Amino acid sequence: MSAVGVVEPWEIHSELVLVSPEVYECALELLPERDPDAFLARPLTIVETKSGGEPSLPVALAGYTVLRLAETARSALIAFGVVAALACLAQLVH
Repeated sequence: MSAVGVVEPWEIHSELVLVSPEVYECALELLPERDPDAFLARPLTIVETKSGGEPSLPVALAGYTVLRLAETARSALIAFGVVAALACLAQLVH
């Protein structure tokens, strides 16, 4: 920051805005005016559920459970295969 007190544009876009009160005040003045009700301006949308298109909760839960069990079984099978391959390799070397 210069000694005169004029804030340069690069100072606003640097870390000086966090530590210098003069740069902080200048950065606040450059911000646009805040509208406190801006988030209310969006129109409300009604979400319609499609009957028959989506599975019910018990069906979705059962499908998720089966999928997770299949993924776990696949991971266990891979781990078992690696351990078996290492055991066979150790038997061959011994």
